[in-house]
Amino acid sequence: MANKLSRSFINLTIGFIGSESTKQKFRMNKNDFIRERKLSFETLCFCLIKLLKQNLQLELNTYFRDANGLGSKKQLTVTSSAFVQSRKKIRPEMFYELNRLIAEDFYQDNDENVELYKGHRLLSVDGSAIDLPINEGTREFYGTHNNHTQTNDVVLGRVSIMYDLLNEMVIDGRLCPFHTGEVPLAREHIKEAKEGDIIIMDRAYPSFESIYEMQKKGIHFIFRCKQNFSNKVTEFFESKKKDAVIEIKPGQHRSFKDLPYNKEETLLVRMIKIRLSTGETEILMTSLLDKAKYPYGEFKKLYSKRWVIETYYNRFKNIIGVENFSGTSDQFIQQEFNCALYMSNMQSILTKEAQKEVNQKYQNRKYQYKINASLSLCFIRQRLMQMFTSNKDSDEILEELKQLFILNVIPIRPNRKFPRDHAKYRNRTKPKQFNNRRTIL
Repeated sequence: MANKLSRSFINLTIGFIGSESTKQKFRMNKNDFIRERKLSFETLCFCLIKLLKQNLQLELNTYFRDANGLGSKKQLTVTSSAFVQSRKKIRPEMFYELNRLIAEDFYQDNDENVELYKGHRLLSVDGSAIDLPINEGTREFYGTHNNHTQTNDVVLGRVSIMYDLLNEMVIDGRLCPFHTGEVPLAREHIKEAKEGDIIIMDRAYPSFESIYEMQKKGIHFIFRCKQNFSNKVTEFFESKKKDAVIEIKPGQHRSFKDLPYNKEETLLVRMIKIRLSTGETEILMTSLLDKAKYPYGEFKKLYSKRWVIETYYNRFKNIIGVENFSGTSDQFIQQEFNCALYMSNMQSILTKEAQKEVNQKYQNRKYQYKINASLSLCFIRQRLMQMFTSNKDSDEILEELKQLFILNVIPIRPNRKFPRDHAKYRNRTKPKQFNNRRTIL
């Protein structure tokens, strides 16, 4: 079986950013980066993917200290103003393409590290909202919103992500104005899926159009489904059956102009009825029709894996800190959003090998253990620039990282449940964000 080592993704990043074709494709103007400067295209990119969460000048000083080496007598520095002016020359799409390249490469010649469910990638699509800096530009592009008591205007962005639940990899991620619908964004994600993938989605997403599109491409799905999705679904819900294959048709009171099907089109789907511990009945709709290969008893656990994308959003917002932007323009926001996606994927890749050793080391303890996500991100940020810019052996740095991961673990306590207090979010207000104030600690 093929096993792709972590350093190959480091080398892939260095090769992509250092490529002349990358620079020409993603610079804003053909005259940008044509001279040798302190802030070259490569330097700017490496600074940005590190994630700039502290005071900008402090981040830059730290970057160049690490790049030059601690023992260097001549410490190269640049001002934060120079950095801000220079980053305007880079298109945000550069970091989107870098993340896409990393995600695609992860699945190639890497059988030993890629986890599958019966030969399928297990994906999920879900959306969320993130707070954005408040200024005239973001108000105009993203729009403003009120909290429940309408006491505080905020600027929100719509985030939508397609996530590999077993391998913890972002396949595709987008940040758009909040008024952009989750369903249209999901259909854009589906274009990045491959034949044989299984996509798990909640009840906001099922539609005849999406089902038709996925079945034609050989992409499987598991939807949580509303009981009034169609008359046939309602009939199944009211029946005593818990597993049945039915035909569904498109909504009849709509225009079929420019659609690849007409109102007589039918699709076969499998309906699953599951009793929850709360006493509620949940309905799932799936394209996995083979009852022998995909037995009824597996679907409750299979759909529950969708929770992984919810925990990813927690990591994305509260550990990676995607909402803590160092820039306030839409260009800078998009740059940093795509860099955060890249960093989350690199964190998954770099900790994967260490997690195998953790499983073995702590196998005889009461609980299973996992690598501490907060500390591992901190260790990666501190050492990633060394791997990108220093002459130190990357294998030596990666081994050092792995040992730090293994030493810093936390127990997995199963079946923990906490009551959700929705009211606590209704009256919260967003702290005022000053453009010239960033944490220095």
